[in-house]
Amino acid sequence: MEKIMLYSIGIFFLVGVIDYIFGGKYGLSKGIESGIKSMGSLALSMIGILSITPIISDLIIKYILTIFKNILVDPTIIVSSFIAVDMGGYKIVQSISTDQGIIYFSGILISSILGCTISFTLPLALGIVKEKNIDILCKGILCGIVVLPIGLLVGGILLKIKLSLILINLMPIVIISIFVVIGLYKKPNKMIICFKYLAKFIMILGLIGLGVQGFTSITGVVIIKNLLALEETLTIVGKIAIFLAGANVMLEIIKVVFKNKIAMLEKVLNINSASVGALIGSLASAVIVFTNFDELDDRGKLVCSAFSVAGAYVFGGQLGYVVIEAKDITLIYILVKLISGFLGVALALKLSKKELRKIS
Repeated sequence: MEKIMLYSIGIFFLVGVIDYIFGGKYGLSKGIESGIKSMGSLALSMIGILSITPIISDLIIKYILTIFKNILVDPTIIVSSFIAVDMGGYKIVQSISTDQGIIYFSGILISSILGCTISFTLPLALGIVKEKNIDILCKGILCGIVVLPIGLLVGGILLKIKLSLILINLMPIVIISIFVVIGLYKKPNKMIICFKYLAKFIMILGLIGLGVQGFTSITGVVIIKNLLALEETLTIVGKIAIFLAGANVMLEIIKVVFKNKIAMLEKVLNINSASVGALIGSLASAVIVFTNFDELDDRGKLVCSAFSVAGAYVFGGQLGYVVIEAKDITLIYILVKLISGFLGVALALKLSKKELRKIS
């Protein structure tokens, strides 16, 4: 199944390139161009943090593993809850754990959902969305976070991990989720500050790694040993950009082919066209949701915010990274992201109905 999907996106990439050759007659060349151009921003955000993952792993093994020795919970769960899969989350987990099932469960599934939400999506959203919309944004995020344990439970079962082991390792996720939910509900301003500091800390770490890696590459002088090879980080970034270009073309074709079905979503979900567009666009990147937040109606804001927690990036750069690093579980990754995302949407719709009743 994974091969079918990869071949499909490969064909979409070729179709996009052909359209580019003929001057973008069908509008598919934009997907190729935006995907390839993303290489610069991907490199800026990823090379540094990927470079220092071996060092972070060594520190975790030295100091954190000792704390977890007498606890049944795998130590990688904590790491993957705060670092996105393509921002070093998977690499760190891979270097710490020896259980392949847990590596996939923690390093791919948890890191691509909760890790990405805490380290990237939330700080991004809180930095873009206007103050007047923060309340509804937080409510949507809450809906997305509350259902995470259900989606991850499904993921653990699909990975054939023992149920007892899944439940034990979900406990930190439940605790972190409860903490985030209470924080966003009771003290949203303080939580915003906390998330921004976390995002800033990860960004600074990445820039330090980039600086050291760049200096070593240019001068040949090794400042810090045990960095991930520059060639490896560049290969990851390049492959993600190419994959993203193919995925962009795929999404454009889906929008055209299923235009009538997409229009039906407006009626089914009772949200405006801008909200439907943002929801579909978030399959590649959640950025489209937050940059167009003012254009969405209130119900759409709630739905899109909820979906962004798990469903966002499922066919974007994250998928490109998963295909490169963990091709065998690509389909499981997609299923878990979408299941969790749609559960969040379902909860958001239910919450929206209750709020509308209160208003009326």
